[in-house]
Amino acid sequence: MQATGTIDYLDQLKQKLRAFIDNELLPFEREHEMDAEQKISMEQITWVRKRSKELGFYGINLPKELGGQSLSLKGLCVLKEELAKSGAVLWGHVLGEIGGPLRIGQMVNVFTPDQLTKYVMPVINAEAGCCFALSEPGAGSDARAIQTTAIRDGDSYILHGKKHFISAAPYADWAIVLAKEMVEPTNVSVTAFIVEKQTEERPGFELGKIQVPISGEHSTAELIFNQCRVPSTNILGQRGKGLMLGLNRINENRASWGATYLGVAQRLLDEAVDHAKERRQFGKPIGEFQAIQHMLAEMATELYAARCMLYDVIERMDHGENVRGQASMVKLYTSEVANRVADKAVQILGGQGLMKGHPVEKMYRDVRMFRILTGTSEIQKNIIAKELLSQS
Repeated sequence: MQATGTIDYLDQLKQKLRAFIDNELLPFEREHEMDAEQKISMEQITWVRKRSKELGFYGINLPKELGGQSLSLKGLCVLKEELAKSGAVLWGHVLGEIGGPLRIGQMVNVFTPDQLTKYVMPVINAEAGCCFALSEPGAGSDARAIQTTAIRDGDSYILHGKKHFISAAPYADWAIVLAKEMVEPTNVSVTAFIVEKQTEERPGFELGKIQVPISGEHSTAELIFNQCRVPSTNILGQRGKGLMLGLNRINENRASWGATYLGVAQRLLDEAVDHAKERRQFGKPIGEFQAIQHMLAEMATELYAARCMLYDVIERMDHGENVRGQASMVKLYTSEVANRVADKAVQILGGQGLMKGHPVEKMYRDVRMFRILTGTSEIQKNIIAKELLSQS
């Protein structure tokens, strides 16, 4: 088999993924009458996790010794774009984006051997789910404003507070939680903890309110820590270094999410092109009208530019370059492009694009979130400007 970074290998993976989507995933969703805006059962999530694991997609970015294929970030983005373009309800579970190995792949070397065995391997083996809990009601883009506290009590810590807008929380068996470790009133640092979900047999976090965004999915929720006791052996990484642990994964996330945004935008363009060919007005397809042609041309051109930017930055990340500012540029530009493409798609489809149940109407709501998730457009501009001004 060729190296995991070659074009031929990526093309083969993409074709294999497309076959899975068309021949298994979408038929499974139709058979079960699945709707992205309805609650998804754990049985359905378990099915896609297990099947994806069998096919080698689940955790494909992980090292080979952990069952992955050491796929490059570029390869991962190619697959993410294809999945997002498919419109599959379960697309985020195929690679382990929602509660799976992609949540921990960047941090796998931080876990102790015992933590790896107890927590990480069940996730890799599609037997458990996890989430990353940073955001709070008063600490979104300002991660340093975390209010969830951790107070040492013998060989344990007592966590108290609340996290919100936590993706994959409803499917998580454990969470990586960032909390302020209260050493003394003037000495506060942020530490990362592995916290299990509360059950009758063990203490842990409580699942709070399911937070349904404009897109309608039920995959985001609150985590409640009500004097939650966590053993000190569940500290992830070094004490006081939790914030850096969280921030280090953000740059890669911001850039790689661009692949998702472009996948959705590409589907919007495809829908618009198909409609322009089929919809007739005044005796001819509307695609023959210059106003429609110009909108399609603008959509395709912006998508091409955004894709070039995305994969340029992703390849530089794969080579170990520091591209903090460029990662924010990718997040900013791809999210803004997706919104402009969606707006034009609705305009081209007219009344059909406004109707509940039409994929364009649903994607229009999806892409509006992109300018806020993983850091707002305004935050990205702040980061880009700081990087420019800090250059000597």
